Amino acid sequence: MLTLEKKEKMIRLYLKGLSYTDIAKEIGMTRQTVSKYIKQYEKDQQELELATTAEEKEQIIIRSSAKPKYDSSKRQRIKLTPDVESMIDSCLEENKQKIQQGKRKLIMKNTDIYEWLISKNIDISYRSVCAYVSKQAQRSKEAFIRQVYEPGQVAEFDWGDVTLYIEELGAERRFKIGVFDLKYSDKRFAYLYSHENTEAFLDIHTRFFEEIKGVPTEIVYDNARVQVKHLAGREKQPTEVVKKLMNYYGYIPRYTNPYSGHEKGHVERSVELIRRKAYSKSHHFKTIADAVTALLEATHRENQKIKQRTNQSAETVFAQEQKNLLPYRLPLDTYLTSTYKVNKYSFIHVDSNFYSVPDYLVGKEVTVRKNINQIKVYFDDRFLFKANRLIGRHQYHIDIHHYLATLKKKPGAIAHSLALKQATPWLQNIFQTYYNTNPRDFIYLLTIIEQNSLETVQFAIESLKRQGLPIQNHHIINYLLNLNPSQFNTKDLIEAPIEQACYHQLSEISSMYSQGENSWIN
Repeated sequence: MLTLEKKEKMIRLYLKGLSYTDIAKEIGMTRQTVSKYIKQYEKDQQELELATTAEEKEQIIIRSSAKPKYDSSKRQRIKLTPDVESMIDSCLEENKQKIQQGKRKLIMKNTDIYEWLISKNIDISYRSVCAYVSKQAQRSKEAFIRQVYEPGQVAEFDWGDVTLYIEELGAERRFKIGVFDLKYSDKRFAYLYSHENTEAFLDIHTRFFEEIKGVPTEIVYDNARVQVKHLAGREKQPTEVVKKLMNYYGYIPRYTNPYSGHEKGHVERSVELIRRKAYSKSHHFKTIADAVTALLEATHRENQKIKQRTNQSAETVFAQEQKNLLPYRLPLDTYLTSTYKVNKYSFIHVDSNFYSVPDYLVGKEVTVRKNINQIKVYFDDRFLFKANRLIGRHQYHIDIHHYLATLKKKPGAIAHSLALKQATPWLQNIFQTYYNTNPRDFIYLLTIIEQNSLETVQFAIESLKRQGLPIQNHHIINYLLNLNPSQFNTKDLIEAPIEQACYHQLSEISSMYSQGENSWIN
């Protein structure tokens, strides 16, 4: 069976110039299988170049990044497994931290570790625990070895913190700076994120590879949770997101030892340098985009500076290094897909924030694709809407049109609803000025807006004001019909997803317009 690793290795070997026959021998598959997947990759490349919309490009990237299913093999069961060793290591690490905190009397002895393992239903002897603890205690002291790297061989990655004041958020907020540093040329790349999470980790890798138009052979990470599984034995195991990246782009991840920042000191210094150059003079910005621009500009300036050691800039040395990078591939699909249940308020709870969905979905599950900038919501494989990701916790993103069906049944609820309070100030003012005593008419105004856009209806109402006509729905409809009949079609209202009742309401308004009245029948 073709595994994901073999598929990605097949593409990498093809990009290096190997023939179908050589690739088939290398990965142990038939030449026909190799030909099939190589041709599909070439087809994806051609389609991506011809794609004209972001949606088309997204679908091609998703298809190219598709993860095949494969069977996982079972581990051989032994007494002192890597998992058990990792559990003992965690106890020893806790002992070190307690000693550093002056709590030596609270450390776990060998017998305490053994009893803790037994309580976790681990089948192991006390002598095995003592032997392993003794072996760990006899490790020799660490020596430092100066490293020399070849062009394109190694890049280091790390996160840093920075506190900025953003006017659009109305407060100071802590952000994360992700930084890459190529060891040979010292070329740096940095980007600003609101959180240090999986979406940000995927995004900065794809941005970095696109920036350098290639992939380093090896990337060095620390032991952050998004990058390494801590309880997977003495040998660090990559997380699923790292596996996804390494299998797709072909690089090798390497991890530092815990609390050993010097093992990737190059990027540690780069984080401090870039943060200082970008934000030491000013940490106050109007928008997050302005803060990102300041970071990118500072990184560019540092890459252009002449180094005393080489008398060349990082960009100049990188131009020589670039040809030694692994081949650049189509961008990886960085969206994460999850399912969420819609609560009774027609909200989905995504990463500590709330987003409204159409109220007919209450109690049902929707599919959400999310990246660092936005979420896309689907139901039964049908796209519903997209929204910008909220920053912070317990924030609300509400579209008042998601509640039209419910508001038609309970029009009085609109006045004090959170949906109205999050609507545009202009729409709130229209409600308070013209529809405060007749909320049912306002609900129908929302259906008119949904069919024509807020800007069109706003233009119609402002025009009616200038003409001295009352702001009533039948006047708005009549103005829109005269303005552009093709954009306001009664057939559209019949087929709209806001219930078939819209047609009945339109008929009622039309008859009342002919009578010169504007009232509603319950």
